[in-house]
Amino acid sequence: MTNTDLKAVADGEQIVGLDAKYFIDHDLFKQILEKVIYKNWLLTCHSSQLSKPGDFLTHTVFDQDIVLTCSQGGEIKAFYNVCQHRGHKLVEGSGNKKLLVCPYHRWSYNLQGQLKAAPNSQNVPGFDLSAICLTRIQVENFLGFIFINMDPDCKSMDETYPGIRKEMLKLCPTVERRKYAHHYEADEGCNWLTAVENYNECYHCKTCHGAFAKGIIDPDTYTIAPYGDIKALHHTSRATQSEQAWYDVSGSDYGSFYLWPASSIQFYPGGVVNSFSWRPLAVDDVRVSRTFYSDNGEVDRVLQDVIDNDRGTTFQEDLDIVKQVQRGLQSRGYKPGPLIVDPNGGIDNELPIHKIHQWLKEAVS
Repeated sequence: MTNTDLKAVADGEQIVGLDAKYFIDHDLFKQILEKVIYKNWLLTCHSSQLSKPGDFLTHTVFDQDIVLTCSQGGEIKAFYNVCQHRGHKLVEGSGNKKLLVCPYHRWSYNLQGQLKAAPNSQNVPGFDLSAICLTRIQVENFLGFIFINMDPDCKSMDETYPGIRKEMLKLCPTVERRKYAHHYEADEGCNWLTAVENYNECYHCKTCHGAFAKGIIDPDTYTIAPYGDIKALHHTSRATQSEQAWYDVSGSDYGSFYLWPASSIQFYPGGVVNSFSWRPLAVDDVRVSRTFYSDNGEVDRVLQDVIDNDRGTTFQEDLDIVKQVQRGLQSRGYKPGPLIVDPNGGIDNELPIHKIHQWLKEAVS
């Protein structure tokens, strides 16, 4: 915790949860999209999914369609997935192409976003192919994870999250060699912030996530705390000491890094690398994506056990929880109560929720 955080707790200031309007108000949701979601780094995919020249992959953030490409020189680029002619979406899904060709009028762009051909444009006086390009989006390869930022003036990942790269490499020195292995997702039926809050506190873990509390972490050592003064939260724990461990957890501790506003990269004990990302769909819905990575892109027996256990327990349990919370936030009887902020840290502590609330209010104030 930072000194400021500790002082707030020590002084006995009562810290109350956010008003329900932040989770249910349509107009406020639009402000949050503009000032938070469209202005920060978001995890989209993995570099191994764009490893060959011509590879492309599409992604959507609420109403913004995006295409990521691997250029002929092997550089990953990101663009708004919209033709500069009359606004049709350029491509769907993923694959490998030499050109991105609009299905409406066959305007064609290379993998650097430059217009290469437009039927009959040679007969239009002054038509200049070289003057037309797809609109670029800031993109970074951060230890193999591909992040985008729709703010053209954004700071780099290392400037935004200083120290996080080093911490991740401590937990998994080979993380940059990992490859995409498995993915699943679900629409959670709640506001994106409801889902992010739930992920960033383990006050409910002993009650709701018995399998996780025995299969992966050691609850007696689990804590979630702000990482310095930046917009990131650091989850830490020793590996489980239980006989009900999901696999051989020896070799490393548990660490997870939540990067504001909607991404997290996790390192399970023993080097199992995985990630979460949340994409708002509506004021009361969000799509959570759960991805696992391995050395060769294959799912071996250990990883399959982790995937099966996670999907059948923690992942599903959280889906049920957040739907009920979102319904409760609509209640006329709901009044935000005090958060459980313990200066000693530990598993039963909601200081991370307070920090997330601060970051959100700073952005939309």
